[in-house]
Amino acid sequence: MPVTADVWPDVLEERRALLDLLETLTPLEWNTQSLCTEWQVRDVVGHMVSETTMTVPKVVRGMVRSGFRINRFIAIDARRKGSLPDSELIDAFRRAVPTRTHLSGLSSLSMLEDIVIHSLDIRRPLFRHYEVPEGRMVLVASDVWTSRFFIGHKLFAGLRVTATDADWSAGEGNAVNGPIEALVLAMTGRSTGLEELQGDGMALVHQRAAT
Repeated sequence: MPVTADVWPDVLEERRALLDLLETLTPLEWNTQSLCTEWQVRDVVGHMVSETTMTVPKVVRGMVRSGFRINRFIAIDARRKGSLPDSELIDAFRRAVPTRTHLSGLSSLSMLEDIVIHSLDIRRPLFRHYEVPEGRMVLVASDVWTSRFFIGHKLFAGLRVTATDADWSAGEGNAVNGPIEALVLAMTGRSTGLEELQGDGMALVHQRAAT
């Protein structure tokens, strides 16, 4: 992660906004499929709760039990935490809201990226629109663009990506345009984001996404 300014106030505001939503969910909505293919809404919340209490020893133990497959460990851990009763899961997230803890090597920007993206994972399938302030979305988009952890560096390589509703662009080449929210979703492997993008570069993007 590049060195950036402290964005913890933004993280806490985004968590509080999500908490406001979670407190209104019905049992059916808690069990709705999120944008994360293996997780329901409750599992996404469980994952975010776990992140604020995760330590290196916990990761090591979980990795051993998961055959040293990090994605499997994360998925199992999220579903375990997400299996709590709705009221307990809300209480757990409420306690997580003000925390500033994370694994070594991450940062407040990492946690902003996390809450913004996972909030979209929850809100979109529930049709609960919420507009993240442009400045926060620009920070997230810029960080995701440079990250090797996400698919964006491969999906949009050699293309000029431009947000149509925010002051953000990156790359050079044929054009890919769309809302910054959709661009972030596409760069992080959420295929629903691709549906809102357009431009001369989209044929190549779809070709890459299919492979």
